[in-house]
Amino acid sequence: MYPSLQQNLKVSQQLRMTPQLQQAVKLLQYNRAELSEFIAKELEENPTLERNEDRPEEVSLEEANYEGALQEKSTISETSKERVEATENQPEIDWNRVDLNDRVLRPAPPSRQDDLPGYDQTLTREDTLSEHLVWQLRMQPLTPEDFALGVQIIGNLDDRGYFTDGLEGWNAFVAAEALDGDQAEAVRQGIMLMDPLGAGALDLRECLLLQLQLAGHEGDLAWRLVADHLEDLGSLDLRKLARSARVSVEELEEAKQLISMLEPCPGRPFTNSETERNPFITPDVCILKQGGEWVVHLNEDGMPRLRVSKYYQTAYRSGRLAGEERNYVVERLRRAEWVTKSILQRQQTIRKVVTSLLRFQRDFFERGPAHLKPLVLKDVAEDIGMHESTVSRVTSNKYAETPQGLFELKYFFSARIQSLGGREDVSAEAVRQRIGSIVGREDCTKPYSDSDLVRLLRAEGIDIARRTVAKYREQLRIPAAGKRRVRR
Repeated sequence: MYPSLQQNLKVSQQLRMTPQLQQAVKLLQYNRAELSEFIAKELEENPTLERNEDRPEEVSLEEANYEGALQEKSTISETSKERVEATENQPEIDWNRVDLNDRVLRPAPPSRQDDLPGYDQTLTREDTLSEHLVWQLRMQPLTPEDFALGVQIIGNLDDRGYFTDGLEGWNAFVAAEALDGDQAEAVRQGIMLMDPLGAGALDLRECLLLQLQLAGHEGDLAWRLVADHLEDLGSLDLRKLARSARVSVEELEEAKQLISMLEPCPGRPFTNSETERNPFITPDVCILKQGGEWVVHLNEDGMPRLRVSKYYQTAYRSGRLAGEERNYVVERLRRAEWVTKSILQRQQTIRKVVTSLLRFQRDFFERGPAHLKPLVLKDVAEDIGMHESTVSRVTSNKYAETPQGLFELKYFFSARIQSLGGREDVSAEAVRQRIGSIVGREDCTKPYSDSDLVRLLRAEGIDIARRTVAKYREQLRIPAAGKRRVRR
């Protein structure tokens, strides 16, 4: 028996990631602001796509050709009743078959280019900490050598305004650059006296001591506390700290109040991280109770209604176009038709997912976060007949306005915590809320330890480990029992 080559004809079906499907997946991931920017860009680049301003602002979903949608008013877009010949046979997107996971990355939001600049484009960019310090450095009577050294030092400051890696990092910097230690220290001390005060400090202690010195408190109790007892200042046991510092509790409280007015992070006003600033969030959906029934409204305020240009459709059918003109118009018409259909399908998909979340988490909307139920992506995917990856994209970076507050859609998914005695399982968020409630009612002189919290939760039928309680407590930013204790 010798091996031989053979040819076999095999017929199979597979999902192809066409450019249209890839863009449709990206559209599904866009939040309201990103969708608005996408529409503005399409209107600018595609002459066959235009705003529909022939009809009044409020248009029903049936009129806008939302098939199978809920009965509510919408102003997002509508498809043209006249289909372009080149797009008649384009297939609808089957989200249940789209399982792309990490193969389609979330795109950067397209830049918005309107006839007039947006509000954000009229604002000047804020200076960074480094730019602010270098600007002041230029005003100082320094030699070119000291100025260059100052720029190097400023370039090594972290977001807090401290020299990276503290004293160890400073010594390594001086050695690596073969600098004169006294000269480098003099330049750094000069930087620390600039605005903001303390920028360039090696640690928190040096930063606070400089501010106390310039405020005329050098040698005072506050100065001594920072110099000798900085690690104990965060403790709530004032009597122990007062004994250690050999002062009365009243004097200690007065000194701590003065210290609390200092700036521990000089670089804070210049940080651009989202965790340090409160970004403006526009909800994508609104969940309200109307007439005793919960309803889902898509936030479509200010979103233009779209349609395929009848002028270009007529020009295409007239046969007056030929060659490159015809090809360009056909391509743009196909793009416009696809955009309108994809936006409509995106809105329908979001509505289905949020309506499913409403069914699963009705107790949350009625009674608050403590009644959030365990829920995973698979539950919603099976409920609406779509793939988990589609549900994940719909709920990413989108927010819902509810009677309980503004929440990210991902918030409604919570891990399952088992219960004892045959009781119904609870969500991790509900357990966190319960821990916060217990700690809020505890006796401050005898706060509950993590083991006590485990015991109390198990008495309520919640089976949870001590390390999990500790993790949830830290997420709630609740200190350990020793730091919550107040002695009277």
